[in-house]
Amino acid sequence: MASAHRTDAPFFISAASFLLLLIVSPVLLQAQAAPRAAISRLISQNRLDEAEQRLWSILAQQPDRVWALDLMAEIRVRQKRMPEGEALFRRVLTLDPKDIQAHRGLGDLYRSLGKNTEAIESYSQVIAIAPDDIAANRALAALYEEAGQFKESITAAGRIPAASRPPELLPILATDYFKIGEPSKVPPLIPSMVRHASSAPKALSDFVTVLIRNGYVDDAAHLVEAVKPAKASADYLHTLARVRAAQGHPQEALELLDRARELQPNSFDLFFDSAQLAAQLNHWDEMVDFLRRADNVRRDRPEVLQKLSLALLKTGHRAQAVAAARRLNSVQPDNPDNEYVLAFTLIEADLPDEAVPIARTLAAARPNDANSQLLLAIAEFKKGDTAAAKQDLQRCLALDPHSSDAHYYSGLIARREGSIDAAQKELEEAVRASPENAAAQAELGTLYLQTGNLEQARSTLEQAIKLAPAISQYHYHLALAYTRLGLQDPAHREMETYNRLRQAEDEEHKRRTSETPPPAAQP
Repeated sequence: MASAHRTDAPFFISAASFLLLLIVSPVLLQAQAAPRAAISRLISQNRLDEAEQRLWSILAQQPDRVWALDLMAEIRVRQKRMPEGEALFRRVLTLDPKDIQAHRGLGDLYRSLGKNTEAIESYSQVIAIAPDDIAANRALAALYEEAGQFKESITAAGRIPAASRPPELLPILATDYFKIGEPSKVPPLIPSMVRHASSAPKALSDFVTVLIRNGYVDDAAHLVEAVKPAKASADYLHTLARVRAAQGHPQEALELLDRARELQPNSFDLFFDSAQLAAQLNHWDEMVDFLRRADNVRRDRPEVLQKLSLALLKTGHRAQAVAAARRLNSVQPDNPDNEYVLAFTLIEADLPDEAVPIARTLAAARPNDANSQLLLAIAEFKKGDTAAAKQDLQRCLALDPHSSDAHYYSGLIARREGSIDAAQKELEEAVRASPENAAAQAELGTLYLQTGNLEQARSTLEQAIKLAPAISQYHYHLALAYTRLGLQDPAHREMETYNRLRQAEDEEHKRRTSETPPPAAQP
């Protein structure tokens, strides 16, 4: 009996230990999971210092604890300490190359930094481990679409079951199908967009924008009508305004945006889109007001400052336009488009001495860009350097023989030099290239007047006034043409209009000269 007891004892101890392990293991696992969940909760609540302290206490004892390193990397990313976050995620992957959280974390980090190639690689690693991962496939679909890899974007979106497809993927897929030449696949996406419209207003807006951009305005209008809520939200009114604008009803669109702003009085997007519609309606003062309000909501946005500087020029606020253009260049330095805006603004503000070096640098950086060569030529012309201006106008016309402005300034120089035939030829070419060029029409009209071609002078100056009725000198020269043609009544009317407009221009000139442009930034 004793021998039998000794034989059974090892089996009894082993079985008991195994039973105890089965009972205790879930408890141990739960005990290990509890700190992770608690720290993750702190991070989600943005209590980063407290979360970091707890992680350090764990990592001090277990420096290779993968989940703790993952969470520490997430904290560093939230703290905008990107290099440290990247290094921590990389360390995790040396410990566990298949750690999804680290691959995803790197993808999110690279995407936030605009490093889309690296982000695609990191999310692709997630998909290699978990092909059905919805978040990674969603990110990949967006990144591939941004990169112009439309078929790859469709493939990534296709790995997500239609029932689980996030609504923000619908406008991405619509773009993909349009880009690969399969527009017939876009309408089947609309029912899904209808189902998600109330819960995903941004996705609806983006989808409608894609339809409009690709000429499917009627489909966009039907979609917006299909999801019309009982009580319109600001988002819905904003989307509807885009449709109305695309249908050619900018005034109605602006009124819809007015209603939307009553519901969201501090919306950057509403201010910005209102500004663009105001410009479409030639309501320049309103445009300036909307852009200033947008700038107050989100300071120093380049797209706002670009438009604001040009709108201020339109309304005659030249010093403020220069200030906006300089702020644009300080926010986004070494950007050729911004430098172009600054040089153009300085020229319009009668500051060609400052504009020339900027325009010269821009023209050197863009030797094959006709507009950059033209800008430099205009700056040189305004500065009085006609020899340099002629040379750069020739470069511009070599790149773009139909540049109306280049022919116009070539005509001005030829006329200034006494070459009347050459001036007439250049100005006629300017008008032929761009009949809506009011300045070219007016200059050509005065040239015809000078050479005695009175009927041509009359018709050309009348066209200039149709294009720009508020410029006094156009009316003055038309009055001279009428007088020489013996048309006394219309001549009298034009001269009255000239006197009235000239008085207004004099008052505006006084206002402008009272503005002092801010000094240029010192190097």
